Amino acid sequence: MKRRAPWIVVVVLLVIIGSGFIPTGYDVLLAGNPINLDEFVQYEGGSELDGDLGMTYVSTLENTIWPFMILTLLLEEGVDIVPAYSEHVDMEKEDLDYQYKQMMEQSKIKAEYIARGVLGEDPKLDLLGFYPVHFLPDWADKDLVKVTDLLIEMDGEKLESYDHLDQLIVEKEAGEKTMLTLLRDGEPMEVEVTTYPHKDFYGNTMLGVFFEEVFETSKDKNIQWQNIENLGGPSAGLMITLTLLDKMMENSLLKGNEVAGTGTITIDGEVGPIGGVKQKVIGAANAGFDYFIVPQDDGWENNETIARRTVKEEGLDIILIPVGTVEDAVKALEKLPEKK
Repeated sequence: MKRRAPWIVVVVLLVIIGSGFIPTGYDVLLAGNPINLDEFVQYEGGSELDGDLGMTYVSTLENTIWPFMILTLLLEEGVDIVPAYSEHVDMEKEDLDYQYKQMMEQSKIKAEYIARGVLGEDPKLDLLGFYPVHFLPDWADKDLVKVTDLLIEMDGEKLESYDHLDQLIVEKEAGEKTMLTLLRDGEPMEVEVTTYPHKDFYGNTMLGVFFEEVFETSKDKNIQWQNIENLGGPSAGLMITLTLLDKMMENSLLKGNEVAGTGTITIDGEVGPIGGVKQKVIGAANAGFDYFIVPQDDGWENNETIARRTVKEEGLDIILIPVGTVEDAVKALEKLPEKK
């Protein structure tokens, strides 16, 4: 019998070994340890936290290789495998960094405005415009609008609110031309674009780019943010608001308890859904937190349902607090028993 050449075996082994270092095209999502917000949110002359407030997050292995993926699945709880974010994001890193910075800046402004409102103050609030947060990849005019632009008018009409912008868009037909007035590098300019050629699931017209508000509020000089830009995007909104509120209030909301949570916030104090709630509640429970604040189900998203299922399936020792508004969260914390 003719013997197989040794070099063939070597080549096969090298191919097998080498394939282990080829990115899979998938991200691995797993639980991260909550970040204690005490040092990031300061209020001069305020009270110290009597307990812990933790912002939860999802730890991500981006575009991971096979060996890491397999080990993570074997050793970690609550792992999810999803298509790699980097594979389908059509945006430069510089633009992504700008977006995250803008999101966190707006979270800070909303937190201050809401916290001061809860305490009976009436801070000034101005809507400066709208910044782009997401472009539909096949929108023909996506290159005409930059991530750093600020939308201030549509067809010559000054935009007064997000609902106003949304109404102007849905009144148009798919593929209809419209004029956007943008602030680019501080200078106004007009850009003619067409709405997206297809309507959404509900039959509404879309622009091809989605926006979020940019607000400015009068500042309380006692509020200080310490390196909070490193915390990420809008899902920190609820927890930094509660941290600020606790420090501004005379009586502690925590009463010795350890509370983790997550959720976006609107300027009206509504709490919005987030991604990765399974990993976040696991991370909070593993870190020994007593409670986990989660956005309640709203008919569109089911963060609360996922959190309850995760607690049951993983046997987690943590109590869920579903909330729909910042006010809901404050009332729930005020009702917590004192932890000895």
